[in-house]
Amino acid sequence: MLRRIKRTLDANIDYGSAVMAAAFLGTVVFCLNYSHGAMRAFPAALKQATYTFFVAGFIVRNNERLARRLAAPAASLLLAATVSSCLAVGLTFLVHSARGTPEPVRSTLPTALIGPPSFLLLGWRARRAAIGATPASE
Repeated sequence: MLRRIKRTLDANIDYGSAVMAAAFLGTVVFCLNYSHGAMRAFPAALKQATYTFFVAGFIVRNNERLARRLAAPAASLLLAATVSSCLAVGLTFLVHSARGTPEPVRSTLPTALIGPPSFLLLGWRARRAAIGATPASE
């Protein structure tokens, strides 16, 4: 059963992106909330980092799939970036609106600013990588 869970996570989470995004956004959220004291900023940062690891890792993997889905590159990239950005911003705001984050809007702002161009770039990179891929390797 544990192997099946690991296979599912491996297929649906981009671990490299998840770790980088979790460290970066966790740090940003800590800094944004530090004026309320470290004891309030740390849980918000930890919540952001944990959430980002799992959700951003999944959204990045899904973004790559959406970027390769349609034959038209522009439409596929627009679909991927829009869906991924809406998920990321909406879920981030939902997490920070729960108890414990002193500045939920300010804590969501980095995701709203960084997400769309990042998802566009990651989608473009996934399409470029798929050009040389065979159907069996996807």
